[in-house]
Amino acid sequence: MKRWPLVAASAYAIAVVVGLFVVPSPPDVTASGAALVEYYQVHGSGVRLVAWLGAVSLGPLALLIAHLRTYVRGVGRDVMLLGAMGVMASTAIWLWLGAGLALHPSELRPDTARAIANVAAYFGPVLTVAVIMLVTPVGMSAWRGGTRLPRWLGAITAVFVVEQSLETVTIVSTSGFTAPGGAMNLTLGAGLFLVWILAAGIASTSGRPNDQLGLSNTAT
Repeated sequence: MKRWPLVAASAYAIAVVVGLFVVPSPPDVTASGAALVEYYQVHGSGVRLVAWLGAVSLGPLALLIAHLRTYVRGVGRDVMLLGAMGVMASTAIWLWLGAGLALHPSELRPDTARAIANVAAYFGPVLTVAVIMLVTPVGMSAWRGGTRLPRWLGAITAVFVVEQSLETVTIVSTSGFTAPGGAMNLTLGAGLFLVWILAAGIASTSGRPNDQLGLSNTAT
């Protein structure tokens, strides 16, 4: 099945997009603990379904990342691996926190809900660094040529890396568009990540990885 990287990218994107329609966005970091408790009491089952979709989506994402890594040579392979580990682990922890809040919402206290939600809100801000580590080696390989990845993937990656670099401001911001877990993280950043994933799936479906070009996985 020659197009399986695109299928994997699409499966990941579909799972994430479907999750957006299951429940409305949770209250932001400026909302009260009482508002959070009410949200999880009303949407608890939906939040747990979103956690399931997120967990399932990690499978095709891992397959795609493993495939993309075969296009990268030298130290970039390890940088990409560390970035991928950060993305996967951070996503899992974020899903744990959301699903945990939704498990027994009738017993949830406002101060507890606010404290846990504050921790979960920093998923997006800190994730930016891991995402940059993940995508940059692929973009550089595409831009340099020699792996049959199209150069347009390198251009898309450059734009995305710039956005993610700017998005690190959400680590220190506290409100508005740049608030942790706010629109810059979950709308702009997450949207561009899905665009990059789909672009990488398309690009790597038609190209040949380094392994198939007779290059060693550890070549420098």
